[in-house]
Amino acid sequence: MNEASSSPTAEPRRFAHRVLVVDDHPLMRRSLVEALEREPDFIVCGQAGDVPEGLAAVASLLPDVVLTDLQLKTSSGLDLIRQMQTNMPGLPVVATTMFDVHRNERLARAAGAAAFSAKQDGPEKLIATLRQVLSARQ
Repeated sequence: MNEASSSPTAEPRRFAHRVLVVDDHPLMRRSLVEALEREPDFIVCGQAGDVPEGLAAVASLLPDVVLTDLQLKTSSGLDLIRQMQTNMPGLPVVATTMFDVHRNERLARAAGAAAFSAKQDGPEKLIATLRQVLSARQ
């Protein structure tokens, strides 16, 4: 799905952090993208629905951070995190899910995720988590 997000009327945001969103559910992915695009310091550089699309998008779009759901239809966000740790170890990944949050947070961090934010916590918490990860990287 690797779609770049841009609006014909929107001005480019010069110093915005580039985020790749990986989620297999189109409505959830759209909600995440819209929440991020409302923030002046984020721009969604691409979207993917599974691990192969996510890895291809990372290689071609060079995001500053990847936001991935852990429950993907054909694969696991944990697989994406592990492969990115091998292929692009400096690129931070923020994991999210709404299922078995405490267990999945432990698994995500063990796989190499820089942070975790439960979907139930809402967009403000997710955005704060992304900002925290990016500021720690600088």
